[in-house]
Amino acid sequence: MPNTGDYYELALATNEQVLELKGWFSSQQQIYTWGGPNLVYPMADDAFMTILRLPHLSSYCVVNSAKELLAFGQYYLRLERHHLGRLAVNPAYRNQGIAKILIAGLLAKASKNSGLREASLFVFRDNVAAHHCYLNMGFREEAYPDGMPENMPNCVYMVLRPS
Repeated sequence: MPNTGDYYELALATNEQVLELKGWFSSQQQIYTWGGPNLVYPMADDAFMTILRLPHLSSYCVVNSAKELLAFGQYYLRLERHHLGRLAVNPAYRNQGIAKILIAGLLAKASKNSGLREASLFVFRDNVAAHHCYLNMGFREEAYPDGMPENMPNCVYMVLRPS
């Protein structure tokens, strides 16, 4: 778990943080698994920013008391749910519970802004750590209403419903 002497803040992601995030990926497979079929490796900074800064996406990051970038995530409305996307934890801070802090923060922000209570996300089956994290947070696999997009093989759709 995170250091108990530290505090964490969920804040709107700055352009500098988005570009720092880009450095967390070092292969086509990594960036595809994280961001989907529209991202390639390597990618120019301006193209990366254009894809991540689409107007319908709310982009947030988790920073610690030292203002280090620990995690990044986005949400938007999809099928009457808050859809989480492009969730990533800084490689230096993985396996410390940061993903749960990020997801809880994104869901709180999203719910406050719209009142919707259900959430969804996509995850690749071979992203075992992320899949396990989402299951532990209460997400459950469901069939995607229109069938999974062809450009996302080995991907599952997960939904979180409040109890």
